[in-house]
Amino acid sequence: MSQAIPFKKQFVCPRYWGIWLGVGLLRLLSFLPYQTKFTLGRGLGRAMYWLAGGRRKLARQNIRLAFPEHSDPEIETLLKAHFASLGISLMETAMVWWGNYRKQPNNGFERSLVEYKGLENFKQAQARGKGVLILAPHFTTLEMTGLFVSFLTHFNAIYRPHDNPLMDYLIAKGRSIPLADGRSVHPIANHNTRGMLKVLRNGESMTILPDQRYRSRGHVKVSFFGHITRSNPATSKLAKLTDCAVVPCLTERTPDNRYIVTFLPALDNFPSESAEQDTLRLHAIYEQAIKANPTQYLWVHNRWDLKLNKHGEIISRKP
Repeated sequence: MSQAIPFKKQFVCPRYWGIWLGVGLLRLLSFLPYQTKFTLGRGLGRAMYWLAGGRRKLARQNIRLAFPEHSDPEIETLLKAHFASLGISLMETAMVWWGNYRKQPNNGFERSLVEYKGLENFKQAQARGKGVLILAPHFTTLEMTGLFVSFLTHFNAIYRPHDNPLMDYLIAKGRSIPLADGRSVHPIANHNTRGMLKVLRNGESMTILPDQRYRSRGHVKVSFFGHITRSNPATSKLAKLTDCAVVPCLTERTPDNRYIVTFLPALDNFPSESAEQDTLRLHAIYEQAIKANPTQYLWVHNRWDLKLNKHGEIISRKP
């Protein structure tokens, strides 16, 4: 069960030319040597740190909420490293959208970049034959996570459609990954519940990224890093409806610009009778992973629904 977004004639209108220019520049950057991409990505991240003042202030407050024991200099160091990671993530997007693996699905260059840990956990979950929900928190390595999982198995990826129709098309197209067996990975919109259930009930795999703020009806209010926040209980609900295995998957970018993908054991006794307790249990997994790799988590997202003043100070927070 997959979703392909068609190209529309309206995408060539002048109001979309700015997006096309940005995509064209990203395409040019995709031709750079591998290590040069990371050097340039870090430079872009440093520029973003100074240019994206609103996001910088939000990320700073998010980090302060998550790590209250950190001093201001420690927070600033982490913040700058995070923006460097964000810049690199742009280069990773280029690698996923136009990588060598698209021409050589069986032996593309990208296959040499990854080391898998806990792969037996994923294989054991698949062996149950009841579907596998791959739980992937929002780290800046997100695009690479989907690529590396595609090297192991066919899967479907849940995503939130972009508000801009051209960006939605481009992102969906970029994440539609060709597989060695001739099939492709296509994203499933997060409102397509029927499609998600069909995938899991057919015994297939699917990635889900439920760790961001969730304002929609049905949210639960639970603690994340010690602060109550509205969260998405979809993982618990999907597991309850399909009896699928839930396997956390974490991707780390190493100092030598390679990647480690770690599959944790499938969650036992999950789901429980309480969506709140299930979500709290998942938050504990995210927190442990973030503490181990704090610079690569997506701190620029408004996870705690903060409202800041012009000085970057918290005015209010909606629990």
